[in-house]
Parts: sequence; C-alpha cells; structure tokens
Amino acid sequence: MPNRHHTTTEWIAACDSNLAEKSLSFAALPGGEVHEGNPRWFVTGSNLAGYNGIVQAVFPADQVDGGVEAALAPFRARNLPLTWWTGPSTQPGNLGMRLQAHGFRHNRDMIGMAAPIEALASPFEHLPEIAFEQVLDTQTLLEWLPLYSAGFGAPPDVATESLRKLGELSFRPDSRWFHFLCRKEGRIITISSLFVNDEIAGLYNLVTDPQERSQGVGAAMTLQTFDWARQCGYRIATLQTTYPNALRLYHRLGFEVYCKFGIYQFLIE
Repeated sequence: MPNRHHTTTEWIAACDSNLAEKSLSFAALPGGEVHEGNPRWFVTGSNLAGYNGIVQAVFPADQVDGGVEAALAPFRARNLPLTWWTGPSTQPGNLGMRLQAHGFRHNRDMIGMAAPIEALASPFEHLPEIAFEQVLDTQTLLEWLPLYSAGFGAPPDVATESLRKLGELSFRPDSRWFHFLCRKEGRIITISSLFVNDEIAGLYNLVTDPQERSQGVGAAMTLQTFDWARQCGYRIATLQTTYPNALRLYHRLGFEVYCKFGIYQFLIE
C-alpha cells in the first residue's frame, strides 16, 4: 500500500502521538494533572493503573536509574499505581528492561499500525451488516460491561469503574473520545472507541463477542468506526494490536506495521 504522501517517520509519529495523547487525556478527569517535560506524565488519583502514567521518556544511558526513580517520586508520594508506555520516542531502547529492575511488571507489547483512512477497504467480498451506533451517554457505555470485562480480562468491578471514568471523560463538548457499539437482535456483539488528535483517529477498545468471531464482525466494526472518522474529517488511522491473527486482518484492511509499544505497570502492594 502506498504511503499516501506521508513518510515512514510521519506514520511512526502518528502512532506514537495518538497513544500518548490518549493516555494524557485521562488527566482531564476531576483532580487530574498533566506534567509536560521529560518524561511527560499524568495523574488522576484513580487506583486503576491505566489512569495514571508516564509517556515519551528520554534518558541518557548513564542516567536511566536516576531518571526512573525521579519519575516515580510523584506517584509514590500519592501512593498511586501507574502505567509506563514505551515506544518509538523512548530512549534508551532497553528502557523497558530497566523499568523492571525498578519494580515494574511487563504487562504486554503492542504492534503500532497506521493507514490512510481513505485507503481502508474490506478484502472480503461480503461483510455482515451490523447495526452501528454511537454511544452518547455513560448509561449506554455501561452496557459494554460484559464484553469489555471479558475482552480485557478485568473483573466486573474494575471494568465498571473504568467505564464510569471513561464516560465521565467522554460525554462533554471538548472531549476527543468517541464510542460505538453494534447490536444483533438487541444484544451487543462488538464495541469500539476512537481517540482523535490533529488529523489522527486512533482505534481502541475493539472487542467482539466470541460467538460472533470469524464471521467478519470485527472487520466490519473497524471499517465502520474509521468511516465515521473519515466523515468527520480525520485522515490517518492508527491502532495497536497484541494478537498475530488481528495483525494479519488489519494488514488485509490496509494497515502497515510501523513501531512497537511496551506496557509496564507499577502496582501498589
């Protein structure tokens, strides 16, 4: 697939900036704070590790240990767990390994992918018709709970708190979060979210009911979600995936691999 006027460096930057801005957006919650600098970090006061974190850190190789401890200090002072995202703007390249020496647990790695939204297309002759709808309030977002909880391996109480916070963040005029679902015979069978910054729309929270998998539902939801973004004027699609099967599917839809992200969590015992 041609790069459609963007260089590889620009595609990497799109992947990196959307994930970072998505994470920093959580600080818009009441009591949240963003601290720009090196590294960039944010807190919300939540006991959920994903709602406090560090992104885009660059340390000289001989100053990593001191830099990590200094970055941890405000979280320790607040007794907060956090997530540290490593990616293409992270230095040194082995920062993830160094984080583990400071008590971080490696959660997972994700492959960063991107594509021109206008170039996305189904490789299949037919895709299922799905009742695509935008989520417009927290009450409807909470209907995600069974799929969201199962898809991310989160206990229902944790998933409920996460969805409530996401709802609190999302349904206001200045929000850059948008959420979607599809129903089949009244039952929600797939969900998705977009976080947008600049001309970029990033896909998050894509989960499909296991009973509906291998039927093209996930592909249809992906294309419908990005078509909504295209109609709103966004030009670049980004996403991250952990799963090889999803990697192959996204490649067939038009995405290319550009970078890798690591997720490391520091939990309060």
